[in-house]
Amino acid sequence: MNVIINDDCLKMDEIDGFKSKVRAILIDEENRVLVANYNQVILLPGGSVEEDENIECAITRELKEETGEIYNETDLTLFTQIDFFQKDYPKRDGMVQNRLLRTFYFIGDYKGVDLELQQLTENEKDNNFGLALIPLSELENVILENQNDNPRNVYFQREMLEVLKVYNQRYEKTFIKTLK
Repeated sequence: MNVIINDDCLKMDEIDGFKSKVRAILIDEENRVLVANYNQVILLPGGSVEEDENIECAITRELKEETGEIYNETDLTLFTQIDFFQKDYPKRDGMVQNRLLRTFYFIGDYKGVDLELQQLTENEKDNNFGLALIPLSELENVILENQNDNPRNVYFQREMLEVLKVYNQRYEKTFIKTLK
């Protein structure tokens, strides 16, 4: 299922920038999901797709860097793609742009975190990157309660809520079965 978020009805000729990202929903045996808190923004682990890699390589690389654990392509399943047209997106350099963010979301089993093998970027270290397991049933509240001064947070919240909606539509029966 592919999802398009285009609340401002942007047209392609109005787009100034394009970015491709990958993220993973990693769930443990207690139905908790791994989330990252990065610069006061709640995210799922993952990041940018580099020029020379496909999305499967990107997600396994990002998970190794952020969790210190090795995930293989067979450990993860692509479950949705979100194309998010973002009007006046505030970049880190203070500029704004209309951009199209294409994010590929994978799902898999949580393997743990090895802080000694984590390979965070300097930017992640400077912006207090951290990981936590959150009960899946509480994730929506955690996202909505995360109000802060980061101007990009509103975009991340919007996308995370959309991902949660897709997850609930697709996996709700599985989630309910595991709770019994």
